Amino acid sequence: LPSPGDGWSGEFVGAAARFASDLKGLQQQTGQLSEAELQEKRREAADKPGWGKEYLNIQDGEAKDWSFNKYVDCCCVTFVETGVGGEELCEGGRDMSVNIDTLDEFVENAAYWWLREGIAPQVTAFRQGAEDVCASQAVWAFEAAELSQLFCGGHVEWTAEELRAQLRPKGGLDASDLDMLIDVLVELSPERRGQFLDFVTACPRLLPGGLASTEIGVTPANPPGSLPRARTCTKEFRLPKYKDKNELMEKLLTAMDNAEGLYDDDRMS
Repeated sequence: LPSPGDGWSGEFVGAAARFASDLKGLQQQTGQLSEAELQEKRREAADKPGWGKEYLNIQDGEAKDWSFNKYVDCCCVTFVETGVGGEELCEGGRDMSVNIDTLDEFVENAAYWWLREGIAPQVTAFRQGAEDVCASQAVWAFEAAELSQLFCGGHVEWTAEELRAQLRPKGGLDASDLDMLIDVLVELSPERRGQFLDFVTACPRLLPGGLASTEIGVTPANPPGSLPRARTCTKEFRLPKYKDKNELMEKLLTAMDNAEGLYDDDRMS
């Protein structure tokens, strides 16, 4: 489900689902409660200030201090696709308010829409497209994971030897700087490796053909100690000089986390 921070519209849906899950844990946390006592606990949680910050990750403004009840009331949240707009999740959904008593029903309907009914046309179109391209029935002999790897590439895995063989030093790059970069790249987690590929090539996966298919060039950059930059159109990684591997690791992570799609930019210096 779309959640705060993932860049999708409808982040309220994910926040509401997490809140509903936390409320279901109240029984386990507080022991055996009567239905009336449990409902009272739910209402207390719904009135508790700070829901906007805790569940929607709102950091500024009044909304971060709003309770669940105030948020759904002020935003007029109803049984629609994102809570505030989109397709109705059920008949008459636009006229059905989301509150602590209807929260579970909203989450159930939203999950069905986002994960099944709402994407059915896209899934059907994708399947039809795949059948048009792959006329042979042999394609259905592959598992979903195998097709995903064929079409989208696999997990980002590499060794120091593979990096040394496939990275392309240019512009008089010192061998010691390349070795330092390789040491850092080997230490990255699979998620960070994908982030590095996205930073340099605009694709977070290794395509069929592995690292050799990326053709990443590494060139020296100035000033020393500045953040590394990348030019995705040419798959070029620009590497300033650093005192040691720790400094390179710190600068690389900072650059990747704050690139915002503009990797070859004065703000990255």
